[in-house]
Amino acid sequence: MGLHGDHDDYGLPKVDVVVPDDARELDRDVIAYRRELRQRRRHDRWQRLGRPFTRYGIAAPFIASAVLIALISGVLMTVISPRPNPRAIQVPPTGPQRSRPGDAGGALPAGNVIFRHKRVPVTDLVNVAGVVLVVPRDCRCDAAAQGVIRQAGDQRLQVWLVADDRTDKNDGDVSRLASGATPGGTLVADDPDRVLSSTYRTTGLTAVLVRTDRIVRKILKGIQAGRDVSADLRPLQTPS
Repeated sequence: MGLHGDHDDYGLPKVDVVVPDDARELDRDVIAYRRELRQRRRHDRWQRLGRPFTRYGIAAPFIASAVLIALISGVLMTVISPRPNPRAIQVPPTGPQRSRPGDAGGALPAGNVIFRHKRVPVTDLVNVAGVVLVVPRDCRCDAAAQGVIRQAGDQRLQVWLVADDRTDKNDGDVSRLASGATPGGTLVADDPDRVLSSTYRTTGLTAVLVRTDRIVRKILKGIQAGRDVSADLRPLQTPS
């Protein structure tokens, strides 16, 4: 096919078109044309892949490398670094709290007192519901003690008069308090070892209220004459 300077009747340039007798003669031209198309497509593909890097110039590869190194370093530090031991979580106890011996809600303190000239454990002497009256030396609390004894007798409760820091040789003041009470309703015991007074730190007439299950329900300290304790004594007949 060729072009000439002359134009035809329609004003178009004249074109010489050569049609080969055998179409196979055009195979080389077709192969070359297809090769050129493939090269152009590959070139366009590489341009699309490299466009994000070429957009920022030569600094783009360095930025990508820095980001990659930072990611790898973070992963390695997470895997290799020692892990702190988890703190043990302290769970508060859910069961009922036991009180100390001698406290309200707890048992009577362990120790011996002297009852009828014999050493007897406190828990054996106080074996029913009642009131343990701890009478210190020079208490001068006869009226207050007699008032508690009378109110306990009205509710049929046992009373134990405990002579603090004394024996049966010098507990006359406590014995006199018991002599005016109902026979058998008030028992006298001596506490030479100060088992009860050291537990309750008596500074006057002290009443320890004990339930039927031998658990201390309440502790009344510094009882004065005329005090009404009947409301405190009433619940002692029930175990809880």
